[in-house]
Amino acid sequence: MKKTKTERFIRDNRENFDQFEVPAGLWDKIDKGLGNLDTFPGETSFVEKKNIIVFKQKYWAMAASLALLIGCFFVYNLGFKSQNTDKIIATVSPEYGDKMVQYASLIETKREEIRQIETEDPVLYKEFAAEIENLNKDYQNLKAELPQTPNQEELVKAMIQNLQVQLDILNRQLSIIQKIKDYQSNPTRSI
Repeated sequence: MKKTKTERFIRDNRENFDQFEVPAGLWDKIDKGLGNLDTFPGETSFVEKKNIIVFKQKYWAMAASLALLIGCFFVYNLGFKSQNTDKIIATVSPEYGDKMVQYASLIETKREEIRQIETEDPVLYKEFAAEIENLNKDYQNLKAELPQTPNQEELVKAMIQNLQVQLDILNRQLSIIQKIKDYQSNPTRSI
């Protein structure tokens, strides 16, 4: 077998190679250097980055759990208060409860009709919706006061009156919308 030139060179100069010894602790220095190859000076290592990410994930999971717990609490209380209010109204007078359900249903139907103009005339829709929303806020405030008030019958009557006003305003708004449509279809005719 022929020996290559490299093998011959190594064999001939083996004494020269053996005189160089590896300094003590060189492998430790190399190992430390390899551990920080993925970072630049002032940067955190991969392991530190992973720990930070895991910490952030745990933090967000805890925050989401807390938000979910608070949300469930409010939904439960809202449902309980609504049932409580409905029971109070039924106790005051079942007739009032029936009227309120009837008015609420009519109001929702009328609001749906008005929502149809939202794309055609957003400014008009916004004005109409704001007017009804203010009355609806008043109604919700009355509803919230109902369990604490001593004169519940008068408050229920005020709630029904609020619903009647909302319904009346919605009917007028729908009438205005119809007049606008009539005018747009036949501008020569007077309103």
